Amino acid sequence: MSEAVQAIGESPEPEHATRLFCEAAVPRLADAAAVYLDGGAQHRVDPGGRLPPQWAGDGSRAPELVDERLIVVPLRAYGRPVGSAVLARARERSPFAEADLLAARQLGVPAALTVFHGRLHRRQLETVETLQRGIRPGSPPELPGLEISFRYQPAAERVGGDWFDVIPLPGSRVALVVGDVMGHGLAAATVMGQLRTAVQTLASLDLPAEQVLHSLDEMAQRLAAQTLTTCVYCVYDPVLRRCTIASAGHLPPVLVGADGKAELLAPPRCPPIGLGCTPFETMEIAADDDSMLVLYTDGLVEERGTDIGQSVDTLCRKLSTGAPMEALCDGVLPATRADDVTLLAIRFKGIPSGDVAQWLVEPQPMTPGRVRRLVRRTLTMWGLEAMIPAAQLLASELVTNAVRQTSRPITIRLMRTDVLLCEVSDDDHRMPIMREPGALDEDGRGLYVVSQLADRWGTSRVAGGKTVWFSLPIPDGRPR
Repeated sequence: MSEAVQAIGESPEPEHATRLFCEAAVPRLADAAAVYLDGGAQHRVDPGGRLPPQWAGDGSRAPELVDERLIVVPLRAYGRPVGSAVLARARERSPFAEADLLAARQLGVPAALTVFHGRLHRRQLETVETLQRGIRPGSPPELPGLEISFRYQPAAERVGGDWFDVIPLPGSRVALVVGDVMGHGLAAATVMGQLRTAVQTLASLDLPAEQVLHSLDEMAQRLAAQTLTTCVYCVYDPVLRRCTIASAGHLPPVLVGADGKAELLAPPRCPPIGLGCTPFETMEIAADDDSMLVLYTDGLVEERGTDIGQSVDTLCRKLSTGAPMEALCDGVLPATRADDVTLLAIRFKGIPSGDVAQWLVEPQPMTPGRVRRLVRRTLTMWGLEAMIPAAQLLASELVTNAVRQTSRPITIRLMRTDVLLCEVSDDDHRMPIMREPGALDEDGRGLYVVSQLADRWGTSRVAGGKTVWFSLPIPDGRPR
């Protein structure tokens, strides 16, 4: 029927008016006709630039024979204008007839529906991609005492059910998490996002590793019924150089020693997350400096026709080559994959003992003054004299609160990493609450002062009591 059929107008809104030069669509067309979409109205501009009045419409008109070789078909779907189609015929062909208008009307209905649903599908894809970008694991933070390398490769273009996290904890400790929601696609990604948020929340409470998995198991039964998830949760202490590991049905981690020898760890065997009423247990290992812990999901080692135990042994052999960490991570990735692949490698560096000072003091009235002297002496030794006034004041405030609340010895720890960290621990389980003191209040200003002067501060429950801490930035150029 026509030499060219072209839909014009990506949007019926006036601010997105679209212009089509018919000479570009059909080079042999003699007349230059410009067609506009403007709020659903179609207009033809003649060579003189005049706008014929019969072209001012509301977008609901039937196909119109503009001239004997040009038809414009308004496209509407579900009562809304979605565009316009131009049908043009070369001069050497016979002119359009009334039958062509009827055919154009019939073609306009499916064309309008196609355009409408195409745009709707595109918007849905954009929404899904935006949501999935929000829950996709990103680059972990740089933390003192460890080096981190990771690989995250979804099997499809969009994120699946695998995730990992590196979560800072009080005392320069760090939580390491790798999880895998069984299943694929958007459903698995949705559950993954919920569980990942839950893990981050539980970790912020500084709960023991086994308690994190137990609480996650309870949440999973409410958030994602009939969905199983494997997860490994580790807590690394760079000061004590110890690592606690709890696993819920996950593949065993690999520990690569400083000598390059890889060893498959064997945490207590516990069922996956989501079964309920499951006790979780932990194992503790020595995290020697320059050793490396490797956490991964089954997509890294699972291969059709091969026993997964053999694949894990192959992974250990690949990790025993002694290559740099980045090269090791690249070397163990599968050439092809049918499942999501997640790999998290952590090289333990520890925090030197010379950068840590710790004291045990009695809760007596003269203790805050003694702590101020200890802080001054330590910061002078570290070459951080400029930080002494602020550190003394804030440490004294925390120790004063602890003296009032406990009758047992108080632990104070100073740590120099990328920041100056001070922790005060006592056996009182009541968490302090910050409040802004009134003009006539004689006390209650301790935590308020800390919150105003410290770069960061917080509280956490620990075995046998609580820890209140603050950190201050170390001036540029000072030793770290």
